[in-house]
Order: sequence, then C-alpha cells, then structure tokens
Amino acid sequence: MPGKYNTRQKAALLSADRLKILDTHRVMSLLPLMVYQDVADIGSGPGYFSIPLAKFLFNGKVLALDIHKQMLQAVDDTARKLNLSNITTVKSTKAKVALTKDSVDGALLSFVLSDTSNPPKVLKDTKIAVRNGGWMAIIEWKDYGVQNGPNKANFISENQFKSMALKAGFKFTGRYHVSELHYMLVFFA
Repeated sequence: MPGKYNTRQKAALLSADRLKILDTHRVMSLLPLMVYQDVADIGSGPGYFSIPLAKFLFNGKVLALDIHKQMLQAVDDTARKLNLSNITTVKSTKAKVALTKDSVDGALLSFVLSDTSNPPKVLKDTKIAVRNGGWMAIIEWKDYGVQNGPNKANFISENQFKSMALKAGFKFTGRYHVSELHYMLVFFA
C-alpha cells in the first residue's frame, strides 16, 4: 500500500469508474464464499470489497485491515451508514498482517502484494491466519505501466505471486480473468 494516505486516493478507490473496470460482484461470484464465513480483506482501503463482502456475509463477518487509519475510518463510516454491524476494522502495519492464527475462513488480498516490500511475509502471515480448509484470493495487475498500477521496476508477475503463495503453503485452485487489467488467483489453505 502507498506509504502516504490522501483523499484523492480514497475517492479514486471508490469511484464509479473503478466499478466499471473491476466489478466487486463478479469477483465475489468467483470466490468460494459462504454466508457464515469470517473473511479478511487485507489492504481494504476505504472498503471497496469490504462493504460488498459484509452485505453478502450476513451470518459471518469481515475484518477490514489496512495500514492507514483514515482508510479504516472510511470503512467504519460507510458500514455505519449502511447499518452493517459485521465489519471490524483492524490497523495493520507494513511489517505484519494483524491477524491471529486460524482466525478467518478466507482472505482477499487485492493489490496488496504489488504494493508491499515483502510479499512472501504477507502471504506467510495470511497462511497462518486462514483456517485449514479455508481460502485465499489474490487480485493483481496483469501488466505494468497502466494508470494506478505498478511501474516496470516494481512489477511482479502472476507466476511469481503464484510461486510465493505455494511456498507459503497454499494450494492453487484457479485463475480468473476479472477485468481487462486484472487477474485473480484462488488458493486453498
């Protein structure tokens, strides 16, 4: 995640244009979601996926994790406006994903790995947090040099992320085309 929060970033992450590019409902339809699950949205930002997940997981809960308290405040504000009581915001750090062992059934990492200095550590922390039989999904950029995406120097390929997840102990189950710019990899714990 970017090192510094700004309000333009929040607006861009929640824009109608982004929804046209990356449909949250399409993504959720491809996940092995059950309405009773506890799911972590790691790198939640202002709640682009957290809010739709909370609506779907009416007998479960969403843990929205981010390193920026302003992003988490945006999640809390939206959840309050929509009377969603099944979202908990959790302040993480760049050094550690703030989840305990076996605390969630699933984890969504959207654009987190391409924006962290230590993707293998994030995946290892996620593996510890996801219960046996649970799942993890990674959404990332297909290429570098696109608006809001990684540059060539910071770009990590799909195969590299897949390899990192396998080394962390996940089992690969599928790859999905979720937009012209993005792919999603799904794994089981």
